[in-house]
This record gives sequence, structure tokens and C-alpha cells, in this order.
Amino acid sequence: MNLFSIYFFTLLFSLKQMKCEGQNPYLEALRNKSWKSIHKYVEVRPGAHLFYWFYYADGSIVEAYQKPLIIWIQGGPGLAATGIANFAEIGPLTMDMRPRNHTWVNGRNLLLIDHPVGTGFSYALNKSLLVKTDKDAAKDLLRVIKDFFKKHKEFRKTPTYLFGQSYGGKLCPRLGYYLQTAIKNKRLKMNFKGIGIGSGWVDPKHSSLVQPEFLYNMGVIDLHTYAKTMKIAKKMSYLIEKREYITAGKLDALMFNILNVEAGMEINFNNINQPSPYRALDELVTKVNKYVKPTLLEVNQTFVWNYISDDVFQSLNDSFLVPSTKFLETLLNHTSLKIAVYNGNLDVVTPLAGATNWVHALRWHGAQEFMNAKRVPIRGNRNGFFKVAKQLSFWSVFGSGHWVPEDNPEAMEQILQYMMDDDNLNLNLHW
Repeated sequence: MNLFSIYFFTLLFSLKQMKCEGQNPYLEALRNKSWKSIHKYVEVRPGAHLFYWFYYADGSIVEAYQKPLIIWIQGGPGLAATGIANFAEIGPLTMDMRPRNHTWVNGRNLLLIDHPVGTGFSYALNKSLLVKTDKDAAKDLLRVIKDFFKKHKEFRKTPTYLFGQSYGGKLCPRLGYYLQTAIKNKRLKMNFKGIGIGSGWVDPKHSSLVQPEFLYNMGVIDLHTYAKTMKIAKKMSYLIEKREYITAGKLDALMFNILNVEAGMEINFNNINQPSPYRALDELVTKVNKYVKPTLLEVNQTFVWNYISDDVFQSLNDSFLVPSTKFLETLLNHTSLKIAVYNGNLDVVTPLAGATNWVHALRWHGAQEFMNAKRVPIRGNRNGFFKVAKQLSFWSVFGSGHWVPEDNPEAMEQILQYMMDDDNLNLNLHW
């Protein structure tokens, strides 16, 4: 009996068992459409194991290699791609285990990685193996991606794109640089085409500087709190420029606490116009552990999955405010990779004004052309604007917070199509 047969009969047994105990909404959803996927652990370092979940395009292995491949890098740090991306944003099923109409798996292959080690289904044998720097986090991701293309040679020529959100967006420029270097040195066979950075924590200085003003302009905080937190934000900015990241991090925690206490209301930093998503995410924890985990043969069933890891977040605390702009500038100046930066106008974590400021401050050969480029409306009704110069595009997405793919899927679909349309770019740059 082959592995597929074993997996099929295990699922069948699980389904029969669930009928005795009550319905399993996850298995019921898979009965309506069986989304063909692969789940695997990669030991990136002795005792450190990263978990990935790979969806074949359109749920079928047939000619999937002929369709684009997206590698998704979740943020946090410490948010699980198997939960946030998979069920809250871009996977084939929603957090209610119902079909998602705007899933990225329609027409595209999708590789979700639980990272850093200790996040989601990924695990380390002891806490000393948790990563402490962005460099270590990106190197672990590089090892997973190398393993994927080593095991799945049919995808080596498939146009592949790296998409990261929030802290994942901060890691993408560094990881993109590592990938490009590995390809150049013939240590990786991969058709790397572009990078998408959504709600990116790429330049923490610019994002932090506009958080108090954004909340003040939205009426969430008063003038007194605004003045107090702006003073802190400016001090943080100075310390970040001096590379005193640990001291700046203490001020960041202080500012965050003041904003929450003095706002007089619960601030949804993901989307200022929506209720907090954490209740739904807490419910997702129960659903994944009860309904999804039993279908994953690779996972130790005593393992308790969570959508967030505080240990991972704390382990990377000293790197939280370190920017990754220099890696992005290197990619813009020395490669032909298409790079799309997109941000919602209701995002408090990375306010749109902050993203606009840092993307226009990038030092690259097309900076002046980009500065002068005219905005073009995103298609649809009041979805925002985008501008393009050479291989860089910047998208201001209206009606969206931190989770652009879920908040405004219509705008997100245009971003994806633009990135994957080779006719939009014809460059002769060399790495």
C-alpha cells in the first residue's frame, strides 16, 4: 500500500470516527472539494524542524507545475501560516471551514511555511534553538525552500514568487537576497520572478513615526496622548538611526502600552474599522486541533497547535526594529525581480503613510522616476491607487487593514495578476 492509499484510508477512518462523535466540518469541506496538498517537516538545524503545507494549484496535481508558485512568508514574528494565511486570508477554506471564493490556490500553487522554528506546527527540541535574528530566520527559510525544490524537481522552472506580510514582509528582502545568491552560485534551481511585500514592517522607523498621528486623525486618541506618543516615536526614530535597537524597543513597548490604555477603547491594530479578530482566532485554535490536526499524519497528535507563539516573538525581540531596506535596495539595483509593495489605508500596525514614506525613500536607480510616476486607480469601485517605475510598484489599497488579501480581495487579485504578467516588465539587469 502506497503513502497516498494510507493517507486516504486514514482520512476515511477519521471521517467515520467523527460521524460517531459529531461532524468534522474540515473533512466535510474536503469531501465537497479535495484540495490536493502535501505536508512535510524539514530539519533545518539539528533539533529544529520547520513545517510546510503545499497546495497544488486548483487542488490538482495534474500539470500544476505549469501554473505559478507563491511562497508565503507569515508575520508576527510567530504567527502561523497554517492558521493565519491558510484559514484567515488566502487558503481554500475560511476560519469557518467554508470555501473561500478568493483563495490564492485558484490557478496558483501555494507553499505555506510555519516559521520561525517554534511557530504553528514547527517545533524545536529546546528553546535554545529558537532564532534570535532576522538573518537566522531567513537562513532557516532558505533551507526549507531548497529542500522543497530538491524534492519537487518538476517546479524548478515554474515562475515562483515570494510574498510576505508584516514581519514576513520585513524578512522577504533578506530572504530574496539569499535566494538570488543561491541561484547565482548554482546551489538552488528555482525560477525566481518577484517579491510581494504586504503591510511590510520593512522600515520600522517610518511605520512607528506615523502610528500616533494616524490614530489621532482617526479620533482614537486625544491631543494629549498624541503629543506624548509622538515624542516617544521621535526618540525611537533617533535610536533606530543610531542602531540602538534594544533601547528603541523598550520605547516601542511603552508607546504601544500608552496607546492601548489611553485610547479608552480596544484598538484593532489590524484594521481600525473592524472588530478584533482574536476571538475568531481563538476559536480557530480549537478547530485546528480538533478537526485539522488529526488529518495530518506527519504531526505528533499530542502537539498543541496555536496561531501565535509568544516564545518566538520574544526570541526575536532584539531584532524587531532592525530594518531590511538595504536588502530591498540591493535587489532593486542589481536584479530584474519584480517587486510590489502594497498597504491598506486602515492599517494601524503599518499605516499607509509610513509605507508611502519608506518606499519613496529607497535608494535605487529608479528612485526619481518612481517619485514622479503618476498614480493609476486600482480597478473596481474606490479600491485605491498604484504607481509603477521600472520593476517597482506601490499599491495604496482602500478599505483594507493589515490583511489586504482578506480585506480587499479584488485589489489583491489585480496585484497578483500584475506581478505574474511578464508583459508588464522587460528588464536587462544582471545580478
